[in-house]
Amino acid sequence: MKKELIGYVGVDSGQLLVCDPCYIGSEWEDENFDDKEKPKANFSYNSCCQATLSKERAGQLFFKKGHEGVGVVFSSGYGDGCYPVFSEKNKDGRIMRVIIEMR
Repeated sequence: MKKELIGYVGVDSGQLLVCDPCYIGSEWEDENFDDKEKPKANFSYNSCCQATLSKERAGQLFFKKGHEGVGVVFSSGYGDGCYPVFSEKNKDGRIMRVIIEMR
């Protein structure tokens, strides 16, 4: 598979979220970061922060109904910046892997 630059992603909160954009309007919960609150792993900024500040520095986020899959959040390597995003495609030209180089 050939590695190809597809763009850049800016980071200002030291973390990145992978999700389907169709869930942002219906599943996102408007919660600000609260360092005293226990993590719930719902789909919110607070839950993203709780997960990336944990020992694992990453975590699964859950739909409002409680099942996994709405998103995955992780700490961005060395914090804020603008990171290159690459894809690897199969012989049919379909993206099979996405790589974010956070160095």
